[in-house]
Amino acid sequence: MNKYDVIIIGSGISGLSAASILSKLFKKKVILIERHFKIGGFTHIFKRKGEYGEYHWDVGLHYVGQMESGSMSRAVFDYVTDGKVNWKKMPDPYDVFVYPDFTFKAMEGERYLKSEMTKLFPAEAEAIKKYFEDIKIITKWFGRYNFSLTLKPAARKISSYLFSKGSELALMTLKEYLDSNFKDEKLKALLASQWGDYGLPPSLGSMAVHSLIVNHYINGGFYPIGGSKKIADSVVPVIEGAGGSVLVNHTAKEILIEKGKAIGVKTLKKEGYGFIEVDFFADKIISTAGAKITYTELLNRKDEPDFIEEVKSFPSSISHINLYLGLKESPARLGLKGENYWIYNSYDHDAGFRNRNQLANGVVHGAYVSFPSLKDPDTKSHTAEIIAFADYGIFEKWSNEPWKKRGDEYENLKKDLSEVLIRFTEKHIKGFKDLIDYHELSTPLSTIHFTGNPEGSIYGIPATPERYKMKWISPYTHIKNLYLSGADTFGHGIVGGLMSGALTAAIVYKGVKGVPAVFKEAIKYHRSLRN
Repeated sequence: MNKYDVIIIGSGISGLSAASILSKLFKKKVILIERHFKIGGFTHIFKRKGEYGEYHWDVGLHYVGQMESGSMSRAVFDYVTDGKVNWKKMPDPYDVFVYPDFTFKAMEGERYLKSEMTKLFPAEAEAIKKYFEDIKIITKWFGRYNFSLTLKPAARKISSYLFSKGSELALMTLKEYLDSNFKDEKLKALLASQWGDYGLPPSLGSMAVHSLIVNHYINGGFYPIGGSKKIADSVVPVIEGAGGSVLVNHTAKEILIEKGKAIGVKTLKKEGYGFIEVDFFADKIISTAGAKITYTELLNRKDEPDFIEEVKSFPSSISHINLYLGLKESPARLGLKGENYWIYNSYDHDAGFRNRNQLANGVVHGAYVSFPSLKDPDTKSHTAEIIAFADYGIFEKWSNEPWKKRGDEYENLKKDLSEVLIRFTEKHIKGFKDLIDYHELSTPLSTIHFTGNPEGSIYGIPATPERYKMKWISPYTHIKNLYLSGADTFGHGIVGGLMSGALTAAIVYKGVKGVPAVFKEAIKYHRSLRN
């Protein structure tokens, strides 16, 4: 009863993607195990009732790039979801960057961005032109780098030529690149405005991940009609249709190893107020729980890799707070059309990052404001979200307290932080506060509770230049039949997770030869939908 072809730990976008492709293309019986009581990872939604209606929010998906018809990412998404997720293009501007004395509206197309930036900073015209040329060079490097990850570790040693061109640019920090090529501090800040999409300020984030994000959104953003829950809703029948299973309330506790080979996963199944142990067995195991959790928590000490200290010492990514808001009426009343707002109180992103612990004292250095109900034509009640990065230390004293039972002091802190974020947003979007009917704040402790991520981190292994030099960043592990997928392998974000799941599924059964087979099938399926 508990024997499958593949066990996948975690039901986020990479787990869903891998499970769908393994079920459809490779005809495998897959079991997807999830610790949360909902499927979807950062693509699940939750609901609350307010005075003006029932509200629902996406916890991790806020907008997605490169979902235009004909793109590779759209083809893979269509294949994974059986064509059941439809996408709405966001209006222009899709991103608005707000600084103390100027606002920049990002609209679709490289030509527009170059033109508007050159108008604002004419003395930097040549540097702006070179910047967009370098973005393309680095993006191509990133593609070659990701392809190299599909090769077995031994083969990767001779594949360095695959990603040599552009590597010098890619492995600079964003700050190093900006300081070397630009003089105007305001322009430097503007170019770094989307750093929240990968969670690292200019002094830490690599040009590799920065370029990937810029290129990802350069032709605008998209939103799934009906919300991100449509993704899991469409994939679960695919898994079950192939004889597989999807289980919630099952926390992976140990990957079972026998004679150096992964053979199963020991889980704790939640039953009432307690837990029981349930073991599952399979020929192949994919962990999307992240490299740190997989290597330091799910393996016995005797099975740990020789690079375990590198994994333990590599820094975690950033944590955040998210204020979910139910609105009395449409924010279109304020002239909004669904665009995102990135609001900063200075041009120094690194200072804001260093001082994120000041949030506890009511100081907000920056916030991302999203209006999902304006992006989704199927919405019934209007919503907004305000996200700010936060130092985990602010909340650490309550880390051993149970979810929703952390006491009055914790609840009062959440109340204060909510008011701070609302006031910060109201300064820049007048009338925003008066629209609010309901609000609820999540903290890094909520992220830990539902995902297990260290310190409530949301981006896995951070995309510093050092990340791309680590040999253990790979879908392959030191244990036979155990693979990794997700943000700690091929890339960040929704599309990064999607592609990671697809590539991991390909190599599990076909090695590098499986990669073109997956993409060929996805393109074929996507074209059939268009016709």
